[in-house]
Amino acid sequence: MELRQIKYFLEIVRCASFGQAAERLHVTQPALSKSIRNLEQSLGVMLLERHPVGVVPTEYGKIFLDFASLITGEVDRALEEINQLKGSGRGIVRVGAGATMMQYLLPQAVRAFVANDDTAVVTFRQGLRDELIASLRRNEVDIVVGSIGGLSHDDDLRQEVVLHDEIVVVANRDHPLASRGTVRIADFADYKWVLPDGTEGERNRLTRVMRSAGLAAPTCIISTPSSTFMATMLHDSDFLSYLPRALIQLDREYAHLVPIPVDTAIWDKVTVGVTYRRRGVMLAPVRKFINRLVEVGQSIATSQ
Repeated sequence: MELRQIKYFLEIVRCASFGQAAERLHVTQPALSKSIRNLEQSLGVMLLERHPVGVVPTEYGKIFLDFASLITGEVDRALEEINQLKGSGRGIVRVGAGATMMQYLLPQAVRAFVANDDTAVVTFRQGLRDELIASLRRNEVDIVVGSIGGLSHDDDLRQEVVLHDEIVVVANRDHPLASRGTVRIADFADYKWVLPDGTEGERNRLTRVMRSAGLAAPTCIISTPSSTFMATMLHDSDFLSYLPRALIQLDREYAHLVPIPVDTAIWDKVTVGVTYRRRGVMLAPVRKFINRLVEVGQSIATSQ
């Protein structure tokens, strides 16, 4: 098995076509087909099959696809590390995170990471947690930053705690509930909500708590992936939402928001952390970036 064959296989899957893959790889189609046949013979299974919709991986091919992505990713990262040692590389860290993490935790870590280092580079992939974990397994990102609940027993992944935070109901400072001290769940019944996308667990928990109090589910009039837009919609309005407590404490864009104390616990504490592949090779820049994240988390915890 050759690395070239693995890269050819990945390109065919991406293009779903031998012809298009051959063009992108600058090889002839017969040469590409022969290379894949040799790869299949070395493995003793068929990896690809032609369908009316194009070339698709077989069941064996689907398994090989995940490992092929990891292999080529690790080789690319090894070359980057060698170039780094030679003085010609850059300290690139590939980070996956949700929109909220990119608002209040990551900016501080990035600033600390790139300070006094002209070679440091951070790239981001934003998405939902399940999507990002899948990208991590495929070696498309080095780390995922966000909630680390529910993954502690995964033998393929390792996690480090960065910050313990909590989700709180938030409203504009002039909201009728903002000056009433601790409120009851029933007090939410008269208000509409602007809710963040990608937080189905938190939204479902809010719904369950309200229904257990004999209330209807929260009336969501706006659903948005942007916490900044959500905060803007709460400005000078009677809408409600929820956010991490640390976010509204630390980011100036949320200075007009206040947490609304509730007499009933709605959400559990949130553990924010870093997830990375247990068996992957961690390059020095990645470790350095994780260290900066932990330092930022400690700083946030101290200020709360």
